[in-house]
Amino acid sequence: MNKNYYIDTEEKFNWFIAKTLEHKIIAVDTEFLWRNTYNPILGLIQVAFSKDECYLIDTIAIEDISAFGKILANKNIVKILHDAQQDLLIMSRLCNYVTPMNIFDTRRAAGFAGLDHTISLAKLINELLGILLPKSETTTDWTRRPLTENQIQYAIDDVIHMCDIREILLKRINQNGFGPWLNNEMKF
Repeated sequence: MNKNYYIDTEEKFNWFIAKTLEHKIIAVDTEFLWRNTYNPILGLIQVAFSKDECYLIDTIAIEDISAFGKILANKNIVKILHDAQQDLLIMSRLCNYVTPMNIFDTRRAAGFAGLDHTISLAKLINELLGILLPKSETTTDWTRRPLTENQIQYAIDDVIHMCDIREILLKRINQNGFGPWLNNEMKF
């Protein structure tokens, strides 16, 4: 049974932060709009605990997301992201410039697993799980509300497979003997 939750109030957000701090591994992604602005406008943060449990944080409805910094800076929680640098910069800026800790970047890890080190998330998911994700919402306006069903599904799809992807990549990397190199590369 899939559990997908939309977090659009301060009360839900505070509940979500407390719940997330109890987890050891989470997958994170963002959707934003970056047109005609110096900084991107964050529209959504997606967090998955598994392929069956996903949370969408409406960063337009919730003006102050700085409490998310508790998650980013928590060294006891592995945060799985794909091509993490841009997402981390955006989130860190909105969370009082916390230093993200314990990041697992699936794009960087793909290179150590013998895959293209510049691989897109959609291609990585297709390559490792055989799932073809539609990418029709990539350049959509993530600040406009309400979000469409297609946008919501796109956002969920971008994050729910990351925990499985991490496990597959780690297995390949350890089989190749590149685990120590990966650990050094993942120091953010």
